[in-house]
Amino acid sequence: MTTIVMTLDTLYPVDLQSRSLSQAVLAEDGTILRTFADDNGVWRYPITLEQISPNYLEALLTYEDQYFYSHPGINPAALTRAAWLWLRNGHIVSGGSTLTMQVARIRYPEARTIAAKLKEIVRALQLEWHYSKDDILTYYLNHAPFGGTIEGVQAAAFSYFGHSAEHLTDAQAALLAVLPQAPSFYRPDRHPERARQARDKLMHRLVELGQWSLAQFNDAALEDVQANTIPRYQTAPLLARRLVNRHQNQNIQTFIQAQWQRQVEGLLRGYVRGIGQQVSAAALVVDNDSGKVRVYAGSADFEDDKRFAYVDMVQAIRSPGSTLKPFIYGMALDQGLIHSASLLMDVPLRFGDYQPDNFNGGFSGPVSVTTALQKSLNIPAVQVMERLKPVYFFLQMKQAGIELQLPGDARPNLAVALGGVGTRLEDLVYAYTSLGNKGKARSLRFSTTDKEGQQPLLSEGAAWIIRKILLDNEANVAGLAVKTGTSYGFRDAWAIAVSQHYTLGVWIGRPDGTPMPGHYGQVTAVPLLNLIFQRLNDQRPAPSMPESVTETDVCWPQGEWVKHGCEQLKHAYVLDHTIPTTWYSTLARQRAFVGADFLYWQAKDSGLRVTPDCRVPATPQTVTVWPAPLEHWLSPEWQRDSRIPAWDSRCQSPGILPQQSALQIRGIDDQDAFQIRQDQNIQMDLYAQGGDGPFYWFLNGILLPDSSRRIQLKDLSSGIYQLTLMDQSGETDRIEFNVLVR
Repeated sequence: MTTIVMTLDTLYPVDLQSRSLSQAVLAEDGTILRTFADDNGVWRYPITLEQISPNYLEALLTYEDQYFYSHPGINPAALTRAAWLWLRNGHIVSGGSTLTMQVARIRYPEARTIAAKLKEIVRALQLEWHYSKDDILTYYLNHAPFGGTIEGVQAAAFSYFGHSAEHLTDAQAALLAVLPQAPSFYRPDRHPERARQARDKLMHRLVELGQWSLAQFNDAALEDVQANTIPRYQTAPLLARRLVNRHQNQNIQTFIQAQWQRQVEGLLRGYVRGIGQQVSAAALVVDNDSGKVRVYAGSADFEDDKRFAYVDMVQAIRSPGSTLKPFIYGMALDQGLIHSASLLMDVPLRFGDYQPDNFNGGFSGPVSVTTALQKSLNIPAVQVMERLKPVYFFLQMKQAGIELQLPGDARPNLAVALGGVGTRLEDLVYAYTSLGNKGKARSLRFSTTDKEGQQPLLSEGAAWIIRKILLDNEANVAGLAVKTGTSYGFRDAWAIAVSQHYTLGVWIGRPDGTPMPGHYGQVTAVPLLNLIFQRLNDQRPAPSMPESVTETDVCWPQGEWVKHGCEQLKHAYVLDHTIPTTWYSTLARQRAFVGADFLYWQAKDSGLRVTPDCRVPATPQTVTVWPAPLEHWLSPEWQRDSRIPAWDSRCQSPGILPQQSALQIRGIDDQDAFQIRQDQNIQMDLYAQGGDGPFYWFLNGILLPDSSRRIQLKDLSSGIYQLTLMDQSGETDRIEFNVLVR
């Protein structure tokens, strides 16, 4: 007999090969964010014995198979009783099946006949021979039918109750224990009263067998049967799809805070409707201490295809606008190039062949690093980037794990400072976590499979100073260090912020890159960011100042601590006691002897300026001067003409003299074009930046009578003009412009 059994077992082997599984993406508290059916449209989620509520196992074994852990796969007494009832009634009343037999029927389904029943018995014995009781029970838990396309207790719990089978109430456990016997007949979302009767019958039996107390029964009986239709889970849909593509055949546990996620999705959905058609938005909220992603909204409205709902703008490559500026200044702090009050020049500056403009088109003149960052001024940022070197900045960001994409084979250049590069919202948020984590960027953790990690980006002191500057910006909400950005052509509006506990990022725009005129970071993205921040309730105090940072007063224009002759006193945060002096020009036009102390020789009799070799009694004099490009923005008493005497006609030499800056024409730019009506009286005010007077102005090769630093051009007719400027040392600058008189 044993030989026959072994032969049959060899010829007709059995296994517990699982069917294809569905997937569920869960919030941190276990609530469902989004579910995905298998390839056949069946909802089936994996679960282990350890993950299921004990009260369900108790109800299941009591109702289905009290002797499951002691029988060999079949229950002879139950089979005998079932056969007797069938003979007496002429039809099947009780199947007499054990859980093992039900597993055999699920694994190898056949029409319900006597022959099929005999096969079921044999396969049950085979399963018991090859597998443990826990293996067999686990298969049942994952494949039992629960109505329609729902299979397995985990899918049933998700579908009917909206939570995992780990958290079943007593009433829910009893209902799911009885449901597989007639899943369509007892289906609670369609036949709630039938489901209640079957559930209560099982609960009575649990009381009769002493498994439940009467009080436990009474409490459970008060609970209504879930009668809702199967819910459609669509929270954090783009994150869920992203994770399912990465993790096959398993439920995915995220760190999403479900309530915040739903609130933010609602905010985005309503917010973009007030902006315009085809506008989308994205938002991220990340825990600074762990990198856990608490909110992930990849598009504004997942149900609105007109807004490109399927495009995940958290991962989309876009121009970051000005959002990289904090890291330019932070790295410059670490390199000892600046402190928080370093004097920068917000004036028209040319960096080789690159001449940036400010977002608002105006200029502020002398500004500090703090003011430049708070107002997001472009030219000072490029000035610092030039000293820092674009390649250095690019490589430091890349080393920290922040990918900046350049077009084609382009090399990093100064335009990177103003958004001339591509990056993603998640990369920006990752970078900004360094401001809330002592200079180290936290790796974003989307699910429990993601490991913790961090990469140094800035020093602790530099991160603190940058965050302090942003926190002190009066335009920002208290407790929130915010930086905005707007890409060229109003295509992207950004707002990235750091609070004590979280880093937040918001992007608004059209995924197809169509401009949104009039919409930019401060007016479009910041209000949405503030609404999200209000939901977080994060009002902890900012971190204390690290030991590497000290407070001191510095003087302008020198940029350092000066004992005497301080013209403007500025309060500064200094890193590692480094106080660099002011830059007096761009690197491309830097001259020797540039600094705050200007040395000249003064004739004793006339008080005028002379050359050192002049044959008249003279004494050396030193005065403090500001950077020459700032002349037009300084008050008269600080301008060079007020401090340096004119040349004495007896000793005026065109020899090489100490210069403060290269000579440049200011007031109009090279290749400018002007249209003038005949009845208009247009006057162009021009001035010489840098160099040493007297100045020689040539218009189309003709010397103009005025030799001062400032001149006026008027009564111009139509034509192309070439304006040349020369100073007394022979330094020249030249521009062309076009005038059209109509």
